[in-house]
Amino acid sequence: MKFRIALLALVLVSALSAADRKLSALIIDGMNNHDWEAGTRAIRSTLEGTGRFRVDVATFPALKADFTGYDVVVNNFNGGHLADGKRWPREVEVGLEKFVREGGGLVVFHAANNAFLQWPEYNQMIGLGWREKSFGAGLAVVNDKVVTVPQGSGLAPGHGPRHEFEMFVLDKAHPITSGLPAHWTHPAEQLTHGQHGPAQGVSVLTWAFSEVSHQGEPMDWVKSYGKGRVYTTMLGHTWKGEANPNLDDVSFQALVARGSEWAATGKVTLPADLGWKSLFNGKNLDGWEVRGDGVWSTMGDGSLFGQGLRPVKGGKIEHQAWLYTKRNDFGEFDLHAEFWMPKYGNSGISIRDTSRAHYAVDEPDSEHPELVGPVHSTPAHIGYEIQIIDDEAEQYPTGSVYLLDAAKTGRLRHTEWNSLDIESRNDVIRVKVNGELVSQHPGEAGRSKVGPIGLQLHDRVSAILFRNIRIREIR
Repeated sequence: MKFRIALLALVLVSALSAADRKLSALIIDGMNNHDWEAGTRAIRSTLEGTGRFRVDVATFPALKADFTGYDVVVNNFNGGHLADGKRWPREVEVGLEKFVREGGGLVVFHAANNAFLQWPEYNQMIGLGWREKSFGAGLAVVNDKVVTVPQGSGLAPGHGPRHEFEMFVLDKAHPITSGLPAHWTHPAEQLTHGQHGPAQGVSVLTWAFSEVSHQGEPMDWVKSYGKGRVYTTMLGHTWKGEANPNLDDVSFQALVARGSEWAATGKVTLPADLGWKSLFNGKNLDGWEVRGDGVWSTMGDGSLFGQGLRPVKGGKIEHQAWLYTKRNDFGEFDLHAEFWMPKYGNSGISIRDTSRAHYAVDEPDSEHPELVGPVHSTPAHIGYEIQIIDDEAEQYPTGSVYLLDAAKTGRLRHTEWNSLDIESRNDVIRVKVNGELVSQHPGEAGRSKVGPIGLQLHDRVSAILFRNIRIREIR
């Protein structure tokens, strides 16, 4: 009996250890008709942000034929969809075939399904690709059923311009899609049509209705290859010099992360929301406190509009205004927010500010004695302020850990929506602007590791819009 209990305990410990072990992912990039660097940043950020993956990147032509040690390979490479398209060295192709056939996972990201027309086994792995209709059959979704488009018929592969469209989950029971919304609006994406291939053994997970083909087009699907698993997504479009709000869609991120986990293990442990929770509900200021003389309003589209109340007097900038979370105990977390500001706008996001901008909004100590501290200054000196400013010549441009680390410039899109991601850890603060790491700082000794989150109105004449404010706390 004791032996059985000990054996059961060993099995349970082994199972828990396997579930807790970080999966090892390899992204392959280096050539694509898309902005593959932006794509790789998005994939890596999504996978690492879940805490489930350790990620390496191999950039063509520096590829190795041995994939031992990895659980999943994510292909973000497209050497062209024609017969003269760029191929990997044959030993690398054979290595990937062996890896997947023997139980490894493969993820095919957006235009990577265009690649390798002349590689027969790759066509078998992906099932459907950017192939002419003469190449093979296609698949479509009609009345929630997958139908075969016979070889030689249907449309040639293509897509319309970027636009938002409705995504629909076809297979709600699959581990990748289980728990996702039945449908959601996916922003600023290319909706592809006319994919062809062997089209055998393909299980369609999601689809979207194409205004070009006038039918449901598969967006995500899975396929077996030997003992291995292949997940393909047609989402994830990136283009040089363009905004990529599609990459910030949590449901898309969930598909990529859960698809990668499923390809690696055959199971999914990641939650459908990847741990993200909304900080702003898009309806009212529940959970927030106005600090200072600022006006914060919820717009019809669910965005948050902040505007200064008092004008500049005699050329002097009046005190700041802020909007703070009522919670004061945010410790280690990932924070995502999207912002829009007019020309010359000036704002910011504060973290770990135990004063809740007490001195910045110039309120008497007697009004809030609990906020009085040894440092009588702004949130940037007590906690940390992540700068948002429409001035690339500023000493601390957008994305800076203000006063501590100046951000790299060139990522801000003026008078457009931008994304800001803050990774707050006990030993480091990292900031990304539009998906690219622009600054990081270890923090200063003596400053709090926890605190509220605040949104700034810097000078009472600037205005700012925020949307999609969400947080993922690290437990």
